[in-house]
Amino acid sequence: MKINIDLDVLTKKTNAIASVVPVKTTMPILSNLLITAEKNGINFSATDLDISVTSKIEADVSEEGRVAIPAKKFTEIVKSLSGKSVTLSSEGEKLNIACGKSEFVVNGRNPDDFPKLPKQESKTSFSIETELLEKIVQKTVYAVSTDLTRASLCGVLWEVDRRGITLVSTDGHRLSKVEVEMDLKDVAKVEAIVPPKALSTIGHYTEGHEKVDVGIGDNSISFDVGESSIYSRLLEGPFPSYKKVIPSSNEKELVVSAKSLADATKRVSILSDALTHQVIFSLDKNKLTLHIATQELGEAREELEASYSEDKMDIGYNASYVMDILRTMDSEDISFMLDRPDNAGIVLPVEQSGAIKHMCIIMPLRIS
Repeated sequence: MKINIDLDVLTKKTNAIASVVPVKTTMPILSNLLITAEKNGINFSATDLDISVTSKIEADVSEEGRVAIPAKKFTEIVKSLSGKSVTLSSEGEKLNIACGKSEFVVNGRNPDDFPKLPKQESKTSFSIETELLEKIVQKTVYAVSTDLTRASLCGVLWEVDRRGITLVSTDGHRLSKVEVEMDLKDVAKVEAIVPPKALSTIGHYTEGHEKVDVGIGDNSISFDVGESSIYSRLLEGPFPSYKKVIPSSNEKELVVSAKSLADATKRVSILSDALTHQVIFSLDKNKLTLHIATQELGEAREELEASYSEDKMDIGYNASYVMDILRTMDSEDISFMLDRPDNAGIVLPVEQSGAIKHMCIIMPLRIS
């Protein structure tokens, strides 16, 4: 194999595809990138057996071939290079990397040992604008659970039908739901629980591309972006019946500036309990006061202007969860729809943009 390739292009590609390579693995071959040189370009492939990526780039290929090379070392070398172009050449399982006056010889592995990348038969497929996909992923992926004993909560639920897409995530303490109205006439109704790593991987390949092609199979999902393909296994369900936990009797409304609330929450939470991160919301007529008191650290208090006309109420929330939600709201003002201090609250942007409908649920903490 012998290739000449632009250094900037190679750097971007290796940074992107190396994100799929597992940090720790019992199969040493999985810590490698598979580089395949063909007449019309180079394919870079990586997999952790759950997520697989293949990405193609143009290059001057004078000799075809393939090699499996340690991803971490290859990426470090490429980042360190200085010049305009790089020459990659292989002999057996060794890869020679030359750029300017720098030259490296890296020991690789037999490319035949690299796992065969899976192919998917999609039950349904559709295209979505890149910007829209990135937005709805950002609004939901933060709320997935990390508790592996509740595997179905460790991903984002996708509900797809002819009317559009709904994404839902929850870890039991908070929930985020995004509905997107789209005309998907030929799409079969389907549900899928998608791992967050697969969703975060997409962003490495979307630059310069307006659309992403999505395909959903029986136990897998694929995302095609230009010359890059991302394949992921789906998580096993069922996903909990989230509609049952959405409160239906929350009629007390608090409206407050999203930025002011985020800034104030960040400030007072400096003295919050390290375990619960509790901040108390004290609601009064057209006023919201945030306060924290911990025996070890001290007290903090900040008052905000707000729209509220109901009875006084104190509610405890995890400050980190509040800030996570506020970061995803595309609105100057946000609305908390509340019932009692011990009931879940609904958080909504006051101004909903376009075809996206976004809502979050946050569970209160017992005030200590």
